[in-house]
Amino acid sequence: MREKKELTGIILSSTPVGDVDKRLVILTRERGKITAFAKGARKPNSPYLGISEPFNFGVFTVLEGYDAYRFLGGEIKEYFSDVKNDIEGICYGTYFCDILEYLCVEGVGDANILNLFYVTMRALTREKLSKPLVRRIFELKILALDGEAMAAFSCVNCGDKEPAAFYLPGDGMLCRRCAAKAQGAYILSESSVYTLQYILSASIDKLYTFQVTDAVYQEIDHVIGQYFSRHITKKFNSLEILSSLS
Repeated sequence: MREKKELTGIILSSTPVGDVDKRLVILTRERGKITAFAKGARKPNSPYLGISEPFNFGVFTVLEGYDAYRFLGGEIKEYFSDVKNDIEGICYGTYFCDILEYLCVEGVGDANILNLFYVTMRALTREKLSKPLVRRIFELKILALDGEAMAAFSCVNCGDKEPAAFYLPGDGMLCRRCAAKAQGAYILSESSVYTLQYILSASIDKLYTFQVTDAVYQEIDHVIGQYFSRHITKKFNSLEILSSLS
């Protein structure tokens, strides 16, 4: 007998199915990424109309099926309306959703990944926080949570505890001595090294609590951009749209 379940999560995507239905992908704390079908959710009078939209965070009621769930409603705790009312915020939020939909596994829950997404969406609503910085922080941290953390705390070649350069072929940092011998090593300022280490080591609730200078941002933008592209080769349409806005 199929059972009803209450799952805490955020809707990553909502796509039309048939004439009036929706296919939802929800990132949940208990079951990881799940697919749920909301019958009649596109009807003007549907009780699911407002609660079955991307970015909605809450507790969702679903009915277990053999290969998917049936969406039965839910209680929304956070709509992230400020993000939805800003075209740039929508683009960033959609990009983060695309990454999670690509990386996360069906049926495998991870509270840390859900928490990261939640605080990242909250960060997008803060006017004083640069959205491009939010993006780079998210990209580096999600790879770490996915088991592909950058080796940023010691030299990947000799083990020296004072890394000073990013070395893409080694997926991490080199000390100055090793960097001088390595082709393609990218020398970083101490502030940039510290910033990368902070992102990797900080608790999720402390991630979006700092600003950086333009010079530091340029360096970590280069580093995280290269590192992320090395590990995530998929091309996201949302990123192309985001790039067209800059």
